[in-house]
Amino acid sequence: MKFVGEEFLSESERADLDAETPLLEAGILDSLRVAVLLNFIREELGVNVPLARLDMRNFADIETLAAMLADLAPVRSGGAA
Repeated sequence: MKFVGEEFLSESERADLDAETPLLEAGILDSLRVAVLLNFIREELGVNVPLARLDMRNFADIETLAAMLADLAPVRSGGAA
């Protein structure tokens, strides 16, 4: 959520951003911004979003986006037994 707010919104607009803010309907995301977001996700989070997941429903809001990324994130093995 921090990246979306800092990259795509003015400081005054950030206060209204929450996990359920409609990113597409509110005009926060468009095709160019989705590309920027996907690059951030790949570079910073190490998650590649496959073409099959580029359905705009997956980018409806932060909560939906986070759920998709959690589903796609590589499983990390824990060191504790």
